[in-house]
Parts: sequence; C-alpha cells; structure tokens
Amino acid sequence: MRKNFDAKINPYLPISSNFRAIMLVKHIVKQGLLLKNAGALSRAAYHGGHGPHSTMNDLPVPAGDWKEQHSQKNAKYNAALITGILVLAGTIGFVKSSGIIHFNYYVPKSLD
Repeated sequence: MRKNFDAKINPYLPISSNFRAIMLVKHIVKQGLLLKNAGALSRAAYHGGHGPHSTMNDLPVPAGDWKEQHSQKNAKYNAALITGILVLAGTIGFVKSSGIIHFNYYVPKSLD
C-alpha cells in the first residue's frame, strides 16, 4: 500500500485514460476556458462576409485548339501502348526460348 499520496506523479507509471479525462475537465473548468473560447468557437465556421463570392465566371475557360491537344496526348498514349505490347511480346519470346516455363502445347509422350 502506498504511504505518501501527495508525492510527485511519476510520468513513467501508466495512468488510466479516465483519470486523464477527469484532469482535463478539471483544468478546463478551473481556467474558465469554455467561457473564454465560446464566442471564438461559434464564429469559427463563418468568414465574416468579406471578399467576393465565387461565381461561374470565376471558373477557368478552355482555350486553344482542342483537336491539336487531343492528338498530341493520343500520340503519347499510343506510343506507351505500343511499347508495352512490344515489351510483353519480347518477354514471352524470351521465356519460351529459354525454357523457363513449359506452356503445355503438346500431349506428354508418357504419362509416367
């Protein structure tokens, strides 16, 4: 049994979360933080009406030739597609020629 209850609290001892919550509530009540911050907390979601409101006119407007941009992007995508197909075909060809994988094209000569 502990003899000295007024000793300093050891920060390395585990303290229950319930005790911490009680201490936090006591601190908030003692300092009067709820009353001090009540007005600020209720105004936090509002911006005071300063500044112009956003409208559809503020959205970016497309400019330039869309067909030219589309063909440039499409050429880049087609080059990536062809590169991917060539790499896949090269990989399959290498694996087939090296004998790493047997594709089971033919019936086995013996079932043993």
